[in-house]
Amino acid sequence: MEQGQIRLKDIQFDCIVGILPDERITEQPVILNLTLWLDFAQAAKTEDLNESIDYAKLAEELKAFIRLSCFKLVETLVVKTAEYVLQHYPKANAVEVSVAKPKAVPGCLGAEASVKISRK
Repeated sequence: MEQGQIRLKDIQFDCIVGILPDERITEQPVILNLTLWLDFAQAAKTEDLNESIDYAKLAEELKAFIRLSCFKLVETLVVKTAEYVLQHYPKANAVEVSVAKPKAVPGCLGAEASVKISRK
């Protein structure tokens, strides 16, 4: 087994996330980061994308999933996103998801939550 990591850094998009009344109707910017752990052996041997994870496809799927979900808490967003990855991408052994809301707190660079979930 050749355990490796794929990282998606600073995926930026707007979505509904938050509990304040204005946050429930106005999209705000978020920054999503992912680290996926998976066995690289077959992909390295065959150079076949089907033996790995198409991270461009994954990034687009996650943006759509998060935008449609309209989460209230960033804690829920990171947990549900990690669960989505593990459910839809069986080659991932574990995933770490973090999300930042750069405009969440005035005078602050942002609020961030993260979680790492491993396959059972």
